[in-house]
Amino acid sequence: MKAAFSGLFFFLIVQVSAQDVESYGVFGGFNFPFTVDQGLQKDPRFYGKFTIRATPVGFSYGYDRVGHGVLFTPNYSQIGQQFIIKNSTGGEVGTRNVQMNYLSVPVALKLHINDMSFFRLSLIAAVAPSLLISGQETYTINTPSGASKLRYPKGVSVPTDPGYEIVYDGVYVPDMNKAVYVPKSKFNAFQLFGSVGLRSDFDLNDDWSLNFDGRANFGIFDTRKSAYLDQLKTPAGPADINGNPGAPDLYGQRREIFLSVSFGLSRIIQIKHSYKPKVTTHADNFRAANAKPPRSTSGVNGGMTKQKGGGKKKKRDEFSF
Repeated sequence: MKAAFSGLFFFLIVQVSAQDVESYGVFGGFNFPFTVDQGLQKDPRFYGKFTIRATPVGFSYGYDRVGHGVLFTPNYSQIGQQFIIKNSTGGEVGTRNVQMNYLSVPVALKLHINDMSFFRLSLIAAVAPSLLISGQETYTINTPSGASKLRYPKGVSVPTDPGYEIVYDGVYVPDMNKAVYVPKSKFNAFQLFGSVGLRSDFDLNDDWSLNFDGRANFGIFDTRKSAYLDQLKTPAGPADINGNPGAPDLYGQRREIFLSVSFGLSRIIQIKHSYKPKVTTHADNFRAANAKPPRSTSGVNGGMTKQKGGGKKKKRDEFSF
């Protein structure tokens, strides 16, 4: 019981000592992207690979009050997952790299789990308007024989470039190094992300704070343009393995999801609010409003001085000698 009261007392002291905190800082970290593409999931050539991107990098501005705060973290961020390219027997022969680079401006609401004077742990919910700086999908295939046999699905065009050859159980493709398959012109210039996560701010002293931020981010829109998606829906390009019109890929909706982890250093400004005690109460105001003016008893204030004995006042001479 004593321990419980001690804990409650400590909690109240912490709450009373809490104050507004304004902060400016820089941060950097890592993204763990996942490209959820229903078309690629149906394609036997590709298998998702664990991917790490060395971003985000950016600046932060925050303002915290007791219980909540706001946070702005404009940053440069790389997202998009890599996919392993498998040959007709399941061996790994290369990678398909889906990569998009964004200039993003997340705006976050912080709900404090605690408000200790030197440490704040917060739940975060944010939206992040993002502008595409660059984006593309590339192929890299490297085998000792100089060619790999892949299993192209029906409906996907087989390129007519030199080195491609259709055989009964697959398609031979040549080696390539970061060959652009989907250029930036096929991607939307704008994306909107939503995110939830946790953030901690540990004050080293009255001037500096260390920050840790972890979020799960979800892309709201498909990253590819609608014209390109229509091209995937209605194949009309070079022939597939059966000689029918094909498309660059199998159609399927795509969403970008990524986990972001960042570490930062912030300059903090602590803002203390002055305490103004109450001077009057409702009772004081009532008594003051209904009080009668005091009767003056002083001649200085123009009042009549009462004399004893009831005698008449003696008239003073106008001049004296």
